[in-house]
Order: sequence, then structure tokens, then C-alpha cells
Amino acid sequence: MTRHPGTPAVVLRTALTTPLLSAFLVLAIAAMTLAGALVPPLIDAARTATVQHQIRDIPEIGRPLTAAQSWIAGLQRGGPGKTDVWSEPLAALQAQRDRQPEPLRSVLGTPRAVGDFRAIELQGDRKTPRNAVRLIMDPGLEQRSRLVQGAYPRVTDPAEGIEIVLSDQAAAELDWNVGEVRDRQGLPVTLTGLVAPSGADDLDWDMLVGSRAPTVQYTPMGDTILQTVGFMAPDEAGVLGDLLTQSATFAWIPLDVSRIPARDAATVSTQLRLFMANPVHVGSGGGFHDDGLQFSSPLADALDRGVARGSALVAVVSVAAVGPLTVAAVVLALAGRQLALRRRRAASLVRARGASLVQLCVVLGGETLVLGILGAAIGIAAGAALSSGGPDALTVFVAAVLVLVPTCAVPFTIVAGLRRAERRDGAAPRQRPWTRLVAEAVVVALAVGVAVVLRSRDGALRVDPVLLAMPVLIGAVGTAAVLRLLPLVLEALLRAARRRSGLISLLGPARALRDAALRTAPALAAVIGIAVAVFAVSFAATVSDGIDRTARDATGADIAASMPFFEDAQTAAARKIPGVEAVATLDADEIGQGASEGVTDRVRVYAVDRDAFARVQQGFDGALPLPASLTETSGGSIPVVASEQLLARFGEGLTVNGHAVRVVAHTAQRTPFGNTERWVIVDRGNIDRIGVASPLITKLFAAVAPGHDPRTVSKELAARLGETATVTTADQLIAQTTSDPASSALRVALMVAAAIVAVLLAVAVLQTLLLGAVARARLLALLRAVGYPRRRELPLVAWEVGPALVIALPVGVASGLAMSWLVIGALDLRGFTGGETAPALSLPPVWLAAAVLGFAAITAAAVLLATAAAMRLRSADAIRVSDDEG
Repeated sequence: MTRHPGTPAVVLRTALTTPLLSAFLVLAIAAMTLAGALVPPLIDAARTATVQHQIRDIPEIGRPLTAAQSWIAGLQRGGPGKTDVWSEPLAALQAQRDRQPEPLRSVLGTPRAVGDFRAIELQGDRKTPRNAVRLIMDPGLEQRSRLVQGAYPRVTDPAEGIEIVLSDQAAAELDWNVGEVRDRQGLPVTLTGLVAPSGADDLDWDMLVGSRAPTVQYTPMGDTILQTVGFMAPDEAGVLGDLLTQSATFAWIPLDVSRIPARDAATVSTQLRLFMANPVHVGSGGGFHDDGLQFSSPLADALDRGVARGSALVAVVSVAAVGPLTVAAVVLALAGRQLALRRRRAASLVRARGASLVQLCVVLGGETLVLGILGAAIGIAAGAALSSGGPDALTVFVAAVLVLVPTCAVPFTIVAGLRRAERRDGAAPRQRPWTRLVAEAVVVALAVGVAVVLRSRDGALRVDPVLLAMPVLIGAVGTAAVLRLLPLVLEALLRAARRRSGLISLLGPARALRDAALRTAPALAAVIGIAVAVFAVSFAATVSDGIDRTARDATGADIAASMPFFEDAQTAAARKIPGVEAVATLDADEIGQGASEGVTDRVRVYAVDRDAFARVQQGFDGALPLPASLTETSGGSIPVVASEQLLARFGEGLTVNGHAVRVVAHTAQRTPFGNTERWVIVDRGNIDRIGVASPLITKLFAAVAPGHDPRTVSKELAARLGETATVTTADQLIAQTTSDPASSALRVALMVAAAIVAVLLAVAVLQTLLLGAVARARLLALLRAVGYPRRRELPLVAWEVGPALVIALPVGVASGLAMSWLVIGALDLRGFTGGETAPALSLPPVWLAAAVLGFAAITAAAVLLATAAAMRLRSADAIRVSDDEG
């Protein structure tokens, strides 16, 4: 008596029959889960890096919170003297710092406060350099300095004079000897000692500009004024008496910016703005004069820029990541179908023994579920080890989706096959065309709804189901279009093939029409893959073009130079530098008074030599509109070029400094002269007519002759102008902007997403062809039996996926363009480009063609691999396998 194995034994033996396919499923899910686990910490690191990059763009002395108020905090004019002036203000500031919530409190450093007498020239009995010396009462001076010569100042009677110390560099440049007395508007000032920084609290020296060494200011006549700081005794404030009217309190709070990660940046910015909105009262003695210390810092704006760039980074990476995840789901679904085909014979046997469809689904799905969970666990564990952290909710969700796709695909495929086999007549299920139409209509409606929602947003995309559904819906609409077009194309090819001889041209379209549903997977993968590639190219090109345009708008010429004051000799020297084709200068940069009916506001007045500036900007991308009518010097009104923001503010009937002006051109672009939004440009011949007196030349612009390197010419120009000049080129600004970590992370993320999609597309095409390998091999065996030559499998294989992929190429391009229009058009990219206006969508045809051709090449390689696999399957094996599965 023959003993038949039980159902559990059949299931176990079946599970062990396809170890390679099971291993592929485990490794594929593990690799995809690992990628999903690594993306969030990498993006978080990029967000933190871009926040820190925005902070570093602020000079170190510009980061602390600073505040100033008239009067010395806590003192009264004419009141009794105090020997410990600064303990109360410093304690009040420290208490205010300690009351701040986290994470701001950890960012705030120890507050500082000093007394300040405004800068005035100190004159001696002999000729001395022109100077402007601020007198500072700093309670921390002795802790952060070392005495080089003499002694620290003592508290004195101001009626008899005061004592100060200078840094040794300041004293040398002011030609001031220890013990020498100079006069400050009748107040004798004695230099008692020289000090130097001790190396501790160097930021405090930097905050008191000129305390280390004098800075230089230029007068309109070109003379220099040395600006520096002299230090009085800190407790001198207590005996100043009536001199308090000349004093002020200057305070600052250092900020530890290294303590601000991306996840806390928005919170720190909000808390910082609240802190700056409320003045800090550090003493009550000032009475009417005690307005409190109103702190300010550009750090909050920098944090907001970093947060905005980080949010945009997350949004774009999320859109780009949906593509690879969708194609990965397609690959896993195809792997599940392959696994189901290997289980079909065992499922038929178990079904014949009385197992229900539910039991089959539980058993077959359970096997795939175990394999998927094993792969997900491996990927999550590897991700946790590489990122030094546990998985987040998003990683677990992605892993769950990846596990469920093949888990559902296996029982669905087998049950569908069994139901077809159990039909009495064996006919195909009755078609319900309205079901497909309804499904396609729903997909199209959802896609349109998502597009409307995204386009209606205010420029700040956020990661939510609407955004994440967009690439999938666009891909689904594109796939539906491909599947609608595919039968029409194949039928047309089949009709054409019947009119001419050729076996493959007849069999190819017929086989493609026979199992068109199998082509859904590669069509979806191709549409989404090409769409992601087009989106990546469009986004990178849009940001790159925006950065380039912003840099050129900011420089205004091939080379831009700025100085406190340009002398005629320096301008003449610039014209003689080899490679300089033309030179123009900004002849005036003044604040004027603009007015129209009912509106009065400040207006920036720029003056240039129109003809010279037009020569410098000739052929320059981003040239300002400077019509020839700007040079007219006669008539009742003054011709000007105005910003559109100025016209929106004032409207018609504009006057500047009380003089009527006539707008001969206007533009929304920024000028290379400054960041002011409301401005007018006049020709230098009209400077006097518009009420600008004693203008200074502060900027110089140069055009580089063809054949010369702007970098080389700019270095020579910087050497001619000296250390006080700042020389920049558009290429330097472009390099500075593109160095931002968010920009780098975006470029890498988009390239990686496109590369992953390309690989997954190749795998999907290969899997699709392998699914039809048995039927194809049996057909080839029959063809060989009637004399069809061997090694001619490629045309037959190409017909299986070729038409669908060829149609998917233009549909994928259209889907990518739609995705680019939706995301880039709704995303505020000014943070990436540094401009004041959003960049226009850029679609470089060469790069788009390269992306499409690259995907076509990858697809062709996958077809060749599948053909090689088909050639290895012998005819007898194919017939045997086909009989087994039948």
C-alpha cells in the first residue's frame, strides 16, 4: 500500500523547493528596508548641516544678542556714587537668561554689559592722527586681558579727568604714550597703561569693534579716521554725575550655535523672537530713561532660512523616494508572482485534498510573511547599527508595506489561478469594461485633486499624504494611458503583419496581446522611473539656473569690487589691468525721501554713468534695463529707472527729495548695488538735480575681455585696490551658494533615487520576462521543430515588453514634467538660490534626452539578460515544466 505524504509535509517540501527565490525575497526586502532606515538620519544630518551653514554665513560678531540703551543701567543722574555698578545689571540679565525655556536656555551664554561713551576725537598737545575713541567701562576687562605696560585705570573724579588703557596696537597707531593726556571736549583723558588680549573671551574683544586694533573710516575727501576703544575703570560709572547724559549701556549675550540641531531650530527661532520682543529691565534708577534693553540678532532669520531649506529638502527627497518605493513594490509583487507559480502545483494538490481557499491563503501568505519579516528584521538591524539609533515610525511603516506586498501577491495569484482552473467550461472570466473605466476615472480624479491642492499651497510644501500620493497617482495615470494605448498599437502592428510575410512579426504582436496584463508591472515601473529621472533633472537644472541668475544679479558684471571709498587713481588703475574691457562705478548710494499723494517713505538713490554701465553689462545675463533716455539732463522731471516694489508703494506722481521724477524703465530684479527693495537709478549727470550732495564712489564693476579668465583678472584687481577692497565674481558666489549642505544633499538624493529606480526597472523587466520564460521556451521548441533557427530568441523576447516600454517612454517624460511643474512650481526655492524671486522651471533638453536614453539603455540590457536566460532553457525542459504547471 502506497503511503501519501500529509498536507504539512507537502507544504514543507514545497517551501524548500525554491531556496534561491526565497533568498532573493529576503535579501530584496532587507536591502530596501536598510535604504529606508538610513534615509531619515541622513536627511536629518543634512538639515542640521544646512542650519549650521546658514548660521556660519553670519560673521561671528553678528551672531550674539545685542542691545543698547541710553544711560548707565541702574544709576541716577546726580545720585550717590556706587562702588559695585555692574553686579545688579549682570544679575538681572543672568536671571532673565535662566528663565528662558529649553532649548533656548542651553543656547544662551553668560550675558555681558558695559558702559559706553560715544566715539569722539581725542586731541593732544602735538599733532596726532585723526581718531574717534569710544570710552568703555567693562567689568570683565581684567579677566580677559594682560597688562603690557603701566597700570589699569583707577576710579577718578571726572571733574579732574579720567584714566584709560588702550590695546598696545591701538596706542601705537594713535601715537599715544603711557602717561600722556589728551582732551575729550574739555575732559582730560590720561593713558595709564597698555593691554593685550589674554586669549580668554576673544569674542568680547571682537564685539567692541576697534578694541584690538583701530579700524579705518574714510571721509568724503579721502582722509582716514582711526576708530578705537579706550577702557575706563568699570566703577567710574558710579561717579560720572552729569556726564551720564553722554553714556549708554551696551549688552550682549553670546550664543552657542553648535547646540542647535535641525529638530530644535524652529523652536529656538520662536523662543528667540519672543525673547527679543520683550525689553529686559536691568535697573530702576534710570526712571524715564530706563527703556530696557531690547535685544536683537540676525540668528532667528538664519534659523528660519535653515528650517525652510531643510523642509524643502525633506519635501523633495520624499517625492523622489516615493518613486523607488513604488518600483520596489512592483519588483516585490513580481517576485511574489514568481513564487506563486512555483507553488501552484502544490496548491492544486492541497486544494484537491479538501483545503479551502482561506486555508491556502493563510499557508501561502504565511510563508511569504515569514520571509518578509526576516528580511525586514535584517534591514532594520543593519540600519540601526549603521545609524547608531533605533528605527523610527516611518522606517517601520515602509518595512511593513514592503513585507505586505509579496505576502498579498502570492495567495492572490494562486487563488486566481485555481478559480480559473475550477471553472466548468474553462472560459476566461467575463469582462467588465465599466469596472476598469471606473477605476481609471477614480485614479484620474484623485490625481487632479492632488494637483489642485498642491498648486493652491502658499509655496511651503509639507510632507503629508497628499504630497506622497502625487508621484504614485501620476504614475498610475501614466500606466493607465500606456495600457490603453498598448492594445491599439499592437492591433495595428498585427494587422500590418498579416499583409506581409514574416513569422516573428506576426507572433510578436499576437503574444503581446495575449497577456497584456503582465505588461502592467514593467509599464508602471518605466513610467515612474522615467518620471523620477525627469523630475531630478528638472529640479537640479532649475536650482542651478536660479543660483546662476542670482549670482549674476548680485555682481552686475563679470567682476564687482566694493570699498569704503574709491579714489580716482584706483579707478584709473583698474582700467589698465590686462583683461579688463570696461569699467563702471556706482557714483552715489544715498537715502532719499520719496513721496506721492498720501505716501512718504525712504527711497534708495543710486547714480551711475549710464553709458559706462551699459558697456560693462553688454551681453551680460541679468543686465539692468538702462534706456538711453536715462541720460537726459533737461526738462522738468528727472528720468529714473525704478524698482517695481517702489512703484507698488508710491504709485503715480512720485517725487524724490522733492523733485519730480519720470520712470523710463522698471524691473523686479535686484540691483548689484544693494539689497534695498525700493530704489531709483539716475544718471550721474542728474545727481545734483535729484538733491544728492557729496556722493562717494563705493562700488566698481568691470567687464572681462574675451579670452581672459575672470578669476585671474579679479585677483589682479584685488591686488591693485588693496586690503580694504572686496572683489567678487559670479563664479565665486555660485560656488558659495552651491556649497550649502542642503543643495549637496538634494543633488545626491536625486541622483541616488534615479539610479535606484533604474536598477529596479531593470529587475522588473527581467522578472516580467522570466515569468513568461516557460511559455516562451515551449513556443521556441515548437518553432525549432519546424525549422526556426536557434539563437534567434531576441526578437521574440523584445516583442513581449518592447511595445509597452516604448510607449512608456513619452508617457514617463510627460509624467515627470507634470511632477516637476507641481512640486517645483509650488516650492519656495529662494532659500536654495539666494534670490529674491523664485526661479523659473528649467527643462534642459540635452539632459532630459540623456536621462531617457539612459533608461532605454538599461531596459535594453535587461531584455538581453532575459534573452540569455531563455537561450539556456532547453526545449525538453520547457515542455516538461509546462506540463508540470499545467
